[in-house]
Amino acid sequence: MSEDRGPDSLDAHVRRYLKDLGLRGFHAHDARRSEAGYPDWTIVGVGGVLFRELKTQRGKLAKDQMAWANELVLAGADWDTWRPEDLLSGRVARELTALAGLRGVT
Repeated sequence: MSEDRGPDSLDAHVRRYLKDLGLRGFHAHDARRSEAGYPDWTIVGVGGVLFRELKTQRGKLAKDQMAWANELVLAGADWDTWRPEDLLSGRVARELTALAGLRGVT
């Protein structure tokens, strides 16, 4: 499963969850024009704000991504990485469902 390409990608699944759960998310369409390292997704719901970086199963964070991660975590933000295994384990669904205020649904 790719991180951000095609109808079965991790990104496509995240987009479907956002739509189904009524969450608002921001993903830069052209990361080359964005701040280097900024997380792939900023997602807002009644339960707060998530910052998520999408990676392939073996993908590694770049230096700029690690810098953003450290600063966001130090500021108290909910930052983390999602990989295909997180989709398959149900973690992505659980976190987004909780963000939408629908605990215990998944």
